[in-house]
Amino acid sequence: MPPVRLRIWSFGLSAALAGAAIAPIAAAAPVAELTEEQLVEKAKKLNSETKTREDADAKLKALNKDKVNTPKLVKAAAKLQKAAKGDEKPFRYFATLVLAKAAHNAKDYDSAEIFYRACSDIAIDDLQSSEHITQAVDDHLDFLLFRKKNDAVIELAERVMAINGDQTLQFFNNFEVAGKLLLARSRKGDTKDVLDTLDRLIKKSDGLFLYRQMKARILVDAEKYEDAVKEYGLVIESIQDNENIPKEQKDRFVHGSKYTLSGVYVSMNKIDEGTKILRELVKADPENATFKNDLGFIMCDNDQNLEESEKLIRDAIDLDLKARKKALAEKKIDEAEAKKSNAAYLDSLGWVLYKQKKYDEALKYLLESAGSDDEESNHIEIWDHVGDCYLAMGKKKEALETFQKALKMEDVTKKDGERRKKVTEKMKKLKAELAK
Repeated sequence: MPPVRLRIWSFGLSAALAGAAIAPIAAAAPVAELTEEQLVEKAKKLNSETKTREDADAKLKALNKDKVNTPKLVKAAAKLQKAAKGDEKPFRYFATLVLAKAAHNAKDYDSAEIFYRACSDIAIDDLQSSEHITQAVDDHLDFLLFRKKNDAVIELAERVMAINGDQTLQFFNNFEVAGKLLLARSRKGDTKDVLDTLDRLIKKSDGLFLYRQMKARILVDAEKYEDAVKEYGLVIESIQDNENIPKEQKDRFVHGSKYTLSGVYVSMNKIDEGTKILRELVKADPENATFKNDLGFIMCDNDQNLEESEKLIRDAIDLDLKARKKALAEKKIDEAEAKKSNAAYLDSLGWVLYKQKKYDEALKYLLESAGSDDEESNHIEIWDHVGDCYLAMGKKKEALETFQKALKMEDVTKKDGERRKKVTEKMKKLKAELAK
């Protein structure tokens, strides 16, 4: 799970979309520019090179690293896709999935939407398998929610919910798809009707925690935090009372709900309540890097227990690297991925060092975080931290350039809008000072 400040909407049945990666600050090795014809050929080869999810993941990583050619490749591929007539399909299922995410990462949202739609169409109309439909539709819905295209979310959700599929697809439709459909309706102004619908479902299902969880997350999205806190209490209670859930799974569900609840408290600026829950989670699961990082970050961000915060964050980095080493041994990642540190954790470490006025050391970690190819480096908060560090060091020109870069990042949460205003004010002030 990502840190508190980077949490995005999800019902927990699938991974979130890959965010847009940014170019490293350090000079990268030169990459040869491909011609239009070479780009088209490379895109077409994805059909034969991506026959499994593992193939697709590997190709996506390679495309994300090529900052020079990938933006042009997805445009060329999108042009080919749009030119297709009738039943012609220039790209197969996994190729469309890779191209969709590569375009998303390159911030070419028009091309991304073309390929997410193509991937969903192939899964629903041609392949008709639960595995492919759940994967394609889930990613497509997440993208549409990210782009705030609520009508399109409703249209796609209703389309897939009309399919009479197997048990896996029914479960996916009843909870993941239905939840995102209700979220889109809530964002269109139908929050009261959505909550009434969920209350009926909760009553009909005798308090099923999945519906309560859905309701709680919609309350959070609607910024009805007090109600969300109460609902999460009921979620946790209903999970604990459910005798049909195995203990290990029950603990995981409870921890996940408490973790989200800690984020709600932080959004309410009830820091003590949020850190209290995270302390309980760290004690219950001391090997969980996310819990330690979040606790450390929240405390240092609020100028509390800086030494303890630093220790927690360093522990989180060590745990993450340990997990990567294990994944390498199991051949799930390559050596380069195994040696990397989580961008968000590096930002946390840089930020706690900044709070301790260790600016030189802080800047090293903050720049490493911001320059990472990890999805979490693409966030206004991380670049804002870099700018603040430059400012504290008296490097006003560098700070101004960094704040300008921060404003180019996408808003992931509603709080990012508030940060954007603050960054804009800092930038205006710096411009005035440098103009003197």
